[in-house]
Amino acid sequence: MPNKMTFEEANSKLEKLVAKMENGDLTLDESMQCYEEAFSLLSFCYKQLDSYKGRITDINTRIEELNSEEDLFDD
Repeated sequence: MPNKMTFEEANSKLEKLVAKMENGDLTLDESMQCYEEAFSLLSFCYKQLDSYKGRITDINTRIEELNSEEDLFDD
């Protein structure tokens, strides 16, 4: 999987693979290849989401710190 793939690209590709597998027209080998690729894409998406979650948590922590500093000056 290319490192330059965005979350949106990976998610779109994952959706297409799932639809392809649900169609039921694949051989067992084709299904297995799609399943393996889907797992890889899903793993990539989870890692991306986890990374964003960490970044959001960091930003929220900084906001809380700023708010607590402002509270000190309000007194």
